[in-house]
Amino acid sequence: MKKVKKVLYFSLVVVLFLGSACNSKKNNAGKQVDVEEVPLKKTTIEFTEMEHNFGKVKEGEKVKYNFEFTNTGDADLLIQKVNTYCGCTVPKYTKKPISPGKKGTLEVVFDTKGRPGKQQKNISIATNTEPSTNILTLVGEVE
Repeated sequence: MKKVKKVLYFSLVVVLFLGSACNSKKNNAGKQVDVEEVPLKKTTIEFTEMEHNFGKVKEGEKVKYNFEFTNTGDADLLIQKVNTYCGCTVPKYTKKPISPGKKGTLEVVFDTKGRPGKQQKNISIATNTEPSTNILTLVGEVE
C-alpha cells in the first residue's frame, strides 16, 4: 500500500511540474518567467478577388489557383489558420508576417478526382484583421 501511495505522489508531482512548465519560458538568465499572450495588432487585408471560377475541367485534373492579397494596414499581417473543409482542397500559404503594403498569395489546389458536377469549395482564412475571417470560394464544373 505504501508503494502505491509513493507512485501516486510521484505521479502528482510530475503532472504539476509539467503543467507549470507549459505556461513559462526561460529568460536570458535561464530563469523561468510567466508567458503572457500578447494580442496581435490589427491590420487590414484586401483580396484581388474573393471567388474564382475555374470553368469546366475533366475529372481527375488538379486545378490550382493563387488568391492574391495585399496588407493594406499599418501592422504586419499574419495568416493564423486556413480551413478548406474538404480533403480534396489543399491550401499553401506563408507562415511569415507580411509587412504593410506588401502582397501575398494563398495557393489552393483542388483535386477533381471523384467529384463530378458543379463544385463550390470554400476556403476560410483567419488573420489578425477585422473581421478576422474571410471566406474565399472556388467554383466550377467537373466533367
